[in-house]
Amino acid sequence: MNSAMPLFKRKKTSQMTRIVLLVSFIILAGRLIFVVPGAIEHHQQKKQDVPAPAAVTR
Repeated sequence: MNSAMPLFKRKKTSQMTRIVLLVSFIILAGRLIFVVPGAIEHHQQKKQDVPAPAAVTR
């Protein structure tokens, strides 16, 4: 059987794929941690700024 890639090449490729995925996950988690406090503050400000519905009189 003749495979497309030799075994050692495939092993190195899968290792590189895992490294890339790990780095991507770390970046994603870091961005999430960085953004969450600002989002919470924005949500709290928006909650406070909501005006009470005015009663319409005719």
